[in-house]
Amino acid sequence: MIKNALSVLPTRPIVYIVPLIVVLVMSLYYWDIYTKCANNKQFRTSLNESLHSADASVKFKLANFTDFFWDRVRIIENFNPERRNVECPLGWNWASGERESLIASGLLTVLIFAQEGTIVEYHELRSDEVAFRGADSSLTPQAAVFSIGTNPVNSDGVTLTLNH
Repeated sequence: MIKNALSVLPTRPIVYIVPLIVVLVMSLYYWDIYTKCANNKQFRTSLNESLHSADASVKFKLANFTDFFWDRVRIIENFNPERRNVECPLGWNWASGERESLIASGLLTVLIFAQEGTIVEYHELRSDEVAFRGADSSLTPQAAVFSIGTNPVNSDGVTLTLNH
């Protein structure tokens, strides 16, 4: 029985097995990267949609928008990383060249969420779509409450001003 099973295999199984193993390993490696990049893009899209459909008289509570636990958020506008991000290829997060253009224009904003001192989420936004005012230090979920206003740079964008 085993002899019959082996006789059906190609004479050089390595030719078929090695590419299969390479594809499986690459899939496992890139799946986490793809998930992280796609989640960042989805977060940005959902935030924009939520803010555009929100009533301007209602306060925006960042804690109500997130679906993960965090105890501090740091919002950094005009973010300029020291190195190029190579973690999100193929437009999984930003379209080709868009992130670099935002950095050069000073329009990249990052939200770094932490839980007990450990980063749990990192999200990048366009500040011409969502601008933050007054969020100059790290904020607790209770303090991350913002008023919604129009964005002076982009009439389609919004400005979130921290309530003190």
